[in-house]
Order: sequence, then C-alpha cells, then structure tokens
Amino acid sequence: MTAPVASTVSAPQVPARPLSERWLFAAFALAVLLQLELVFNRPVNWDEFYHLTEAHAFHQGRLTETLQVLYARAFFWLPLLPVDAVDQVRVARLFMLACELFTVWAIFAMASRFVTRTAAMVAALAYLTGGYVFQHGMSFRADPMAAAFLMGTLYILLTSRLNWLAIALAGFLTGLAFLTTIKIVLYAPAFAAIAWLRWVQTDDRRDLIVRGAAFTGAALAFSAVLVGLTMLTLPPEDPAAAHAAAQRLSSSGTMMFDMGLFPRWGYALAAIAFAPVLGIIVLRTPFDLRTAPYAKADKIALLLLMGPLLSISFYSNSLPYFYTFILPPVMVGAAIGADVMQRRFGLGLITAALLANAAIISLGTPRSVLTTQKQVLAAVAEIFPQPVAYFDFPGMIAHFPKANFFMTNWGVRKYWDGLEPSFGAVMASETVPLLILNQEPLTRNQTEHDGAWEFTPADRVALREGFIPHWGPLWVAGQRLAGGELNRVITIRTPGTYTIEGAAVRIGGQVYRAGSTVEFARGPLRVERTSPAETVLRWGDHLPKPAAPYRGDPVMQDF
Repeated sequence: MTAPVASTVSAPQVPARPLSERWLFAAFALAVLLQLELVFNRPVNWDEFYHLTEAHAFHQGRLTETLQVLYARAFFWLPLLPVDAVDQVRVARLFMLACELFTVWAIFAMASRFVTRTAAMVAALAYLTGGYVFQHGMSFRADPMAAAFLMGTLYILLTSRLNWLAIALAGFLTGLAFLTTIKIVLYAPAFAAIAWLRWVQTDDRRDLIVRGAAFTGAALAFSAVLVGLTMLTLPPEDPAAAHAAAQRLSSSGTMMFDMGLFPRWGYALAAIAFAPVLGIIVLRTPFDLRTAPYAKADKIALLLLMGPLLSISFYSNSLPYFYTFILPPVMVGAAIGADVMQRRFGLGLITAALLANAAIISLGTPRSVLTTQKQVLAAVAEIFPQPVAYFDFPGMIAHFPKANFFMTNWGVRKYWDGLEPSFGAVMASETVPLLILNQEPLTRNQTEHDGAWEFTPADRVALREGFIPHWGPLWVAGQRLAGGELNRVITIRTPGTYTIEGAAVRIGGQVYRAGSTVEFARGPLRVERTSPAETVLRWGDHLPKPAAPYRGDPVMQDF
C-alpha cells in the first residue's frame, strides 16, 4: 500500500493585522465599553428630557413641528415602553451610540484616504474619547443622528464612483440630515472639500458637473419628499403647524449669528481642557500640513474639512453636545496631526493618553443625579396618577403636557421678545397644578426675595403666589395664609378642588376646617382666617406625599 503523498500546495495565508492595529482595536473596544456604561448611568440632561417630551407629543398627536424633530418621529415607540422617562432615554441612547460608532467608522474610512490606517484609527479614537464627545456622543439628541447622516454622505461622495445608486443614497442621507437639523449648512466647507478633490482629480469635468448636479437634485428632492411625508403626520387642521416650521427656521437662523464672535468661548476652552490630546492634534494640523509631503490640492481639501470648526466663532448654540456634530469632518482633516503625533510620541503613549482621558471623564460623571431623577419621576407618578399640566425647565415628565416654553437661553430670549406665552397667560387659560424646580431660575424665583430676573415682574408674582412646596422640588398650586392680616383677598390662578390645611378659614360665609375640601374658580377670592395660625389652601383632594424624603441632590446637572 502506497503512503499518501504530502501536498506541496499550502493554503492561502491571510496576512495578520499589524500589532499596532490590534492594539488600537482593543483600545476602541475599551472606550466603547466605558461609554456604554455611561449610556445607563450618566444623568439625563435637560435637552434629552426635552427630546423625549417631543417624542411623547408626537405619540399623543400634539407635535406641530416639521423640521428638526426627526428624533421625535423616529422614536415614536418610546412612550409605549413600560418604563419611566429615564429608562426610555437609556433605550434611545443605545441607538444614538450606534449612530456615533458609525460616525467613528466614517472618520476612519475617510481619513484612510489621506494617511495610514494606524493614523486614521488614532484620529477616530481621539474623536470617540474626546471630552464632550465621550460625554454626549451617545446622548438622545439630534446631533449624533445628523453627524451620522452627513458623514455617510461625505464618505459616499469621497470614495464612490458616483454612480446613480451612490448619488441616490447620498441624496437620501442628506435629506434625512436636513429633516434632522438645519444646521447641516455648517458642514458646507466639508462638502466643498470633497467637491474640490473630485474636481482636481477627474479627467472628465463635464461628467463630474452632471453627477454633482444630480446629487444636488437628489438631495433637494429627497428633502422635499421627506418634509412632505412628515407634514402628513401633523395634527389635522392645525393652523399653527405651518407657522411653527417657518418660525423655527427663522429663529434658528437668527440664533446662529446674533451673539457676536465666540459666543460660547468658555465651552470652547473647556472642550480643549476636557480633550487635551484631541485639542493638540487639531490645533497643530494646519502647521503640520505646511511641511507634509502632500499635493497642494490635498492640503486644501484637508483644511476645508477642518473648516466646520470655525462655526464655534459665530454659532451661539455651540454648547458641549454641539461638538459631537461638528467635529467628525474636522477629525478627518486632523488625521495629519494625529499621524505626526503618533510617530513622534509613539502609538502606545498616544493611545494610553486617549483612553485615560475617557476614564477620567467617566470617573467625574455624577451618577447619583440619575437616582435623584428617578426618585422625582416616581414621586410625580404617586402624587398625580393621571397626567396634569405642569411648569418646569425642560419637560421632565414626558407624558404630561408641559405648559411653558423650553427654558434655554434661547427660549428665555424669545419669551422676553413676546414669542413665547408668559406664565401668567398660560395660567389664565389652562389648569396648571404642578411646578417642578429643576432649574436654578425657577428655584431662585420661589425661594429668594427678589425672585428671578429671567421672568417678567408679573410672572414672578404669579409663580410665587400661585404655588406652594409639596415634596422636594415639587410644588403644587396653592396659597399660604399667615401673618397678622386675617381678612384678605387672594387670587386663585389654578381652578379646581382645594384641601384646607392648618387653621380653619371662612370663605363665602362658611367655615372650612382642616381636612375640608372646597371648589375654587379662577379669579379673586376673599378669605377670612379664624385665628392667627397659618392656613394652607392646597390644590387637589388630599394630594398624597411620598413617604421617602427627597434625596436633596440636584435634579439637573449642567453639561
């Protein structure tokens, strides 16, 4: 029997990834795990509560806006989940994390066209672990979605043959980005960079013009179709719907330019302080480009890709979460600086520094605030089993109808300009029994003698006289009657059933003792106290108070 002959043909060998890439993959995995932990434990920011409130408004058929609220329609199913608002935000964050990770991949894929894979990975890792991005890149906001859509578009325009399928897909992503936020205009330098590269590299510029026009037409067409489909979801016969979209466009455009140069310079400096390695990479790139062995056309394109960062010099909403949106194309251009940094200081040191930055940001996250937020949500559910209108800063009780404007700096400016209804006007037309002190001006107005300068004098009085403490930061409609004056006229701003607490009181000739309930209509009311002891008129029929004391931590943290 003849022994088998050993084959001399070897199996094809798959080249092993360089050690540097394997090291970077491990660093990416660790960074993602650190951020995934923040998905579940970082406090819910006021803007995230607002976004969730918009999703609930759409679910309830109350959303009258068309543009810049794609998140509300895309996450219409969040209100169906049998969990509280904090947990609904946690679920939404998982999807935003996916958007962020796609953006990270797009940074790497685009940067790889100019630098080595290792340098491109360093640039992408610097973005992921950068202070503001690491904190807010997975937040429930429009920014992670818009960044993913736009970076997907830029990647297609940079790397594809611009066939009709690629053009259609790029146009569709641009339409989604426009529906998500109109600040996509801030990416104009990045689109110019791609257009410039294609222009100088093509042999058939006439064909490129045709394909560029086709992309522009596709982007406009998809934007129009998506906006049209969105308008079909507006409440029927709502006269405010069309006006709301126009007002949002107008006011958003104004907000970009009306606060002078570097309106958020403090946050810009903090962005560097919270991400020093990223900051050095970005700041040094223009200087590194001067001596880099690249063609002039590439250098121009790389500088244009960094151009969107100039928007922080005039865009007045350049708050921390904005950097998640604006930095991706910047990091593609800054891959040159990342390349120089990792060659000069070594890949291990740069990677360790980036991971250390993420770990420090994670350790500094005030996780106890999230527990306080869940306690407040549970307390509201116990006190008000059925939804009631309420005043607060962001819209913390997402399934309740928020009765006042979103109290950002922009919202306060519109309020003073008469573009938002006053608190007094709302109380004159709606029954608002709940006030949540989850922002410093609201707390200051209710607890300090001079009230809050952010409100008009009439609103300061309406809030101070219309609400009394109930539990922790939760105040309810009511009046405290104390002092030497036994006979006085008060103003009932919130009609409904009231419970008498403390000393008895005479109203309309009838004496009501503690524990009695009485119906009050909106308007002036003469009350006669029967003794100098304090009497409290509290809205509701013996509203319950949670047995557990309030934790005492802040309800909201700034960025």
